[in-house]
Amino acid sequence: MAIRAQQNAVDVMDEAAVAYLGINRTDARCLDILDQRGPMTAGELASAAGLSTGAITAVLDRMERAELARRVRDPEDRRKVVAEITDEARRRSWEIYGPIAEQGFAELSQLTDRELRFFRDLMNRATAFLSEYAARVREMAASREAGDR
Repeated sequence: MAIRAQQNAVDVMDEAAVAYLGINRTDARCLDILDQRGPMTAGELASAAGLSTGAITAVLDRMERAELARRVRDPEDRRKVVAEITDEARRRSWEIYGPIAEQGFAELSQLTDRELRFFRDLMNRATAFLSEYAARVREMAASREAGDR
């Protein structure tokens, strides 16, 4: 129950954050992917976010209008264009998530190294399981759609 309550609190927080940023949840997920992984092509971002290339074009268009991401030439291969987050995105995201990070660091600093390792490992296992299980649920949805036809 505690995990469900925490997930709901994160969901409410994320809704408030995207409203502040002027984007939608999919855009925010893509922004977070770019922040975590660094610049990438639209195709790479689409794959990482589980979106079509057409959908990622619309995502990038919205994020560019909001000044949260931009398309630039890849410095290593000038023929390629990559998407990256902007300094404005970092500034506005820190306005929202900075206090959460600071509180989280304060809470985590009270844990022992053993407790921190346990927590990290639990989060890594949960993330891996959910990522794999999401693929199963997508397959279930596709089977259901195929049966509805």
